[in-house]
Amino acid sequence: MQVIDVEPFALDMVLPAYLPASDLTQRVARDAGLGAYFEDGSRRTYYLRARGRLLRPEEKLQDLGIVPDELLHLLPEPAQGEGLRERPPEYPPPQGSRAAGSIQALGWAVVLLAWTGAWALALTVQQGVIDGLLPGVGLSLLCTTFSRHLWGGSGSAIRIPLTALPVYFGLMVVAAAPALIVGAPLAALALALGSAFIGGSMGVLLGWLAWYGAVEPLPAVQLQEVKKAEALVTWPCGVCGAAVTADVKAECQFGCGRVFHQGCYAARNALAPGGDCAICGFTPGASATTG
Repeated sequence: MQVIDVEPFALDMVLPAYLPASDLTQRVARDAGLGAYFEDGSRRTYYLRARGRLLRPEEKLQDLGIVPDELLHLLPEPAQGEGLRERPPEYPPPQGSRAAGSIQALGWAVVLLAWTGAWALALTVQQGVIDGLLPGVGLSLLCTTFSRHLWGGSGSAIRIPLTALPVYFGLMVVAAAPALIVGAPLAALALALGSAFIGGSMGVLLGWLAWYGAVEPLPAVQLQEVKKAEALVTWPCGVCGAAVTADVKAECQFGCGRVFHQGCYAARNALAPGGDCAICGFTPGASATTG
């Protein structure tokens, strides 16, 4: 049983499936330590949700064929006029990169030099679009990671790509230098460096987006949005069983705890003799039973 409240919690319970939902919810609420009344003295109603819908007060779990270990939900009714309250999301506090200024930044610098050396060796042997594009994109991603560890802080900082780009372009020139020394064809080398320039620029942007971090927090809930959400809350009618919305909701004047359509409640009570409640059987003026 999962209690859906301001502070939700779960209960492992064995429930009598033969009891109607109206009695079962009060028993669960009592065992869960939930109050049966609000602070103003009005009775608090609880609703049981099973198999994707709210149970009517007279329905029983055995009618639904509930099996052992099946999850049920208990929904307490909000206080009158309180509306809906949302719990703040439990996001972990943002933290900067712990690698900033540490040995990891130096380690990534060594990786950059090793990659550049391997790329430079490859360009002395063959120059082409693929020889410039694929190693360049890989080096640009490594440059972005190096910049992230170098600066630390938020992954969305603009200083990360602004640092990664000049580092990448400098290493690209270093990688092309051995090919010029050994006399590689200038046209083929220019084609390789051109593809490396375009691919590396896109790689830095891609790497920055990968380090950008989680999505921004949700905007604050406005009062208008809360009112719209409150209008969607429904209750089962104690007469016809259909859904009752907040604009047509009526409660028993004798405090039986049920909710009705205004028209259903007025029509049923019109048949009650002597001002009695035709639904809960309450008789005004009757003597209370003491025990």
